[in-house]
Order: sequence, then C-alpha cells, then structure tokens
Amino acid sequence: MGLAATAFAANMFPLEVLFQSRAHAASNAGKTLVVVFQRGGNDGLNTIVPYSDPQYYVMRPRSTNGGIGILPPGSGDGSGLDLAGTGFAMHPSILPLHGLYTSNRLAILPAAGFAGSTQSHFTDQDTIEHGFPDRRDGWLNRYLAAVPAAGASTIRAAAIGDDVAKSLRGTVLVPSLTDVSSFSFARLGSSKAALEANLRAMYAQDPASSTTNPARAAVHALGPELMNRVAAIEGIGAAAPQNGATYPNTTFGREMRDLAHIIRSGLGLEVATVDIGGWDTHDDQGAGGAAANRQAGRLADFSGGIRAFVDDLGPLMNNVVVMTCTEFGRTVRQNASGGTDHGKASAWFLVGGSIKGGVYSGAAGWPNSITEANLDEGRYIRPTVEFRDVFADVLVKHFGASTSELGAVLPGHVHAPVGLFA
Repeated sequence: MGLAATAFAANMFPLEVLFQSRAHAASNAGKTLVVVFQRGGNDGLNTIVPYSDPQYYVMRPRSTNGGIGILPPGSGDGSGLDLAGTGFAMHPSILPLHGLYTSNRLAILPAAGFAGSTQSHFTDQDTIEHGFPDRRDGWLNRYLAAVPAAGASTIRAAAIGDDVAKSLRGTVLVPSLTDVSSFSFARLGSSKAALEANLRAMYAQDPASSTTNPARAAVHALGPELMNRVAAIEGIGAAAPQNGATYPNTTFGREMRDLAHIIRSGLGLEVATVDIGGWDTHDDQGAGGAAANRQAGRLADFSGGIRAFVDDLGPLMNNVVVMTCTEFGRTVRQNASGGTDHGKASAWFLVGGSIKGGVYSGAAGWPNSITEANLDEGRYIRPTVEFRDVFADVLVKHFGASTSELGAVLPGHVHAPVGLFA
C-alpha cells in the first residue's frame, strides 16, 4: 500500500511541483500554455489556402471541377475565408477562428516544421514533442524541470485525455486527467468518505520520524498533501462554460471545456496538452462546404473547440496561449484517391491576448508560386518557420524564460525569434 500510494502521489504531484522549494522570478506567474496536437498530419495547404496562386488550382483542381481545391473567397458555398492582403484564405470550416484573426489574436504559420522530416507519423511526432530527434524526454517536461513555478499550485501540468503526451514525459511526472467532474479517490458514494477517513488515519499513525524507510517517509510526507490537492480538484465541480461559450459535443470539445474550467478555477495550471486525431487524409479528404468531408469535419471540431475555449475564458486569455501543431503537412498535388499523402511543412496556430496576430512565413517567405521547381523534391512545402523557434518564442515571451533556462529546454538551439508576441 505504501509504495503504491507513493507512486500515485509522485505521478499526480511530483516533489518539485508539490513544495516549490526553489525561488524564481515570477514572470511565469498566472501564465498557461495549452498545446493542441493534430495527430495524423493535417493538410496545411487546404487549411490556410494560397488561393491567389493559380498553381494551387493546378495542383488541386477546384471542388466544382471534382478536385479538393478550396474555392477562392466570394465563390459561393465552400469558399475560403479571406485573410485580407495576404493572398491566403482560411478553410471555410475554421470560421470560428476567423474572428480571432481579424481581432489580432491569432498568429498563423502556414509552413511550420523542420528540416529532415522523415514523413513518419511516429518519428516526426517524437521529434516535435521531444524537441530533437535524439532526445527521449519531452520539451515541456524539461521546461517544468528547468523553470520553477512562480508559486504554489495544486496541479502545475496535466495531459487532458487518456495518455500523457510525450512532450510532458520525463523526470517530472505529470498526470493525465480525463474527466474533472468525476475526479476522486472513489466513485462509490459513502465508501469514498470512508476511504478518505481511513487514509488520513493511516498517515496520522505513521509519522516519518518513526522509521528510516525512505518509502514510508515519502508516503507520510506526500499522503496528506496529496489528499488535500485531490480534494481541491474535486471541489471545482463540473464545468459550467461562461460568456456564452458553446463547445462541440465531441471528445475534443469536452476536453477543451474541462481545461478551461481548470484554468478558471485557479489551481495554478501552467502547462497542458490536448490531442485531436483523424488528420491522415490519404483518401476522400474533401474540400470546403460540407462538414461530412473528412478534413472539413475535423477542422470544424478543432476550430469550434478552440473558439469556445477562448470565449469561455474571456479576459483570462490575456495570460493564456493556445499553440497548435501537427507532425507534418501533405503533398501539394492531390492524389488519385481524392486525398493527399505525407508531406513536410504544415499550418500551425497560436491564439492568445498577448499574441501579435498575422501570417508568419519566416525569413524565406512563402514561395511565389507552388510550382514543382519551388517545392521540396517537387512535391512538398518546405518549412519556412522552424518549430523550435516557435517553442522558444513561447518560452521567452510568455513564460519569461532566461537564456540559461531556454538552453536547458532547447539545448544547442540558436533561437531566431519569430516575433509572435506583441
């Protein structure tokens, strides 16, 4: 029982998070980062559409001609949503994000990624989540280890869902949370109170000073504090969205709803991850205008969940950043099955009150035309914004990481600021 309790306590609340023994300049105080991973490789070219380039419609004929090309803005049902003055349009299914762009709270990176993509789902996901292809600890976990919390928190980091994302795995153990409303030691009515009473009595009868066994001492130290923190999480109750926020009735929608509730409840959550799958559109990808289309449906869920989260938190979004990522994009030319195959760069987004809205194409810029001569291997969009620079912008500008702290999280990386923050 003692070792099991110790393991559970360590996974829920590691010592570094529990006791906050190290002092730290409070630049990360009250700040939260939410990382949404689109697993499967989202097609960035139909998410942020270069409709002003005629070559786009050579590679992807218009949907009215049987292709998957998103119609130019103003062309009727299924038309893209214009990003004025950029030559790009949004896929019509991400209409919920368009208002965030026009209000300068959404940064769009149409070609984020990294040189050396293997175009393997698992390998490229690992590279992004670890920060490097040869690391086995997550970049967010290294942040938690390198940068102390600004103050006490009930739960500093969490993976929302069934599994802990690899970005959060490492020396600091992080919990996964699937349903905050039912978070408890027991779900059996009166037996819950009995279990809590018995556990507290057990800890009270086993003072650390009575034994030299480190495991028993750890249980005594962590047990009561763990129970207090579980009670605090239980105490926030079921989510009740505010400000008229309406979440999609989907797994992703419910997870974003619960996450907003945790943040609003003041438990000190600093880092969270959420996954949304279904982006590997090798066939029947579809274009715009019908949520039943494979990509359109996923984008509607994705954008609806993020917009509801932003609306729900209201002014709290001044201290929250949502960053979306995906392991790679898709081939520029559609395939014979009405889909796209594994590519390289793809579209990433950042949302928040501190974000400087706009389209960011990096120093190299978006190609003048997506002809084969301008593509990687004649097939793929090259990355124009290195993903580690995006991470570094967030670490420095949002969390206030020092040079040494940044080096601990992204060792050896030379940061070329993207300029994502106002």
